[in-house]
Amino acid sequence: MDELAPLVLLLFGGLSFRFALTYTGQNWAQSYQQTVAFLILPFVTYIITKTISGNIALSLGMIGAMSIVRFRNPVKSALELVMYFALITLGISASVRTKWAIQLILIVLAVIIGVKIFQNFSKKRFNK
Repeated sequence: MDELAPLVLLLFGGLSFRFALTYTGQNWAQSYQQTVAFLILPFVTYIITKTISGNIALSLGMIGAMSIVRFRNPVKSALELVMYFALITLGISASVRTKWAIQLILIVLAVIIGVKIFQNFSKKRFNK
C-alpha cells in the first residue's frame, strides 16, 4: 500500500502536465502518442530510480544503455523513444527485482490500452 501513493501521484502528474499544455494552446500534446508518453515516462523513471538506488555500477550502466538508445537510434516519435526506455528499464529491473518489472508491465499495458479505450469512447460520445 505504501507504493500506491507514488503511483497515483505519477499518474496525476503526467495527466496534469498534458492538460496544462493543451489548455495553454500547445496542440502537439493532444495526440495519442504524446498522451501515452506523458503517462508512461513518469512510471519508467520511477522504476529506474528504484532499481538503481544504492548501486553505482548499475546506475552507470543504465545511463550508458539509455544514452546509446537515444543518440544512436533514429527515433521517429516521442512514444517510440519512451517505449525503448521502458523496455530497457524492464530488462534491468527484472534482473534486480521482479516486483518492479511486473509493476512496469502492468502500468504500461494499462496506459496504452486505457488511453485507446478512452479515445474510442470520447470519439463515439462527443465526436472528438
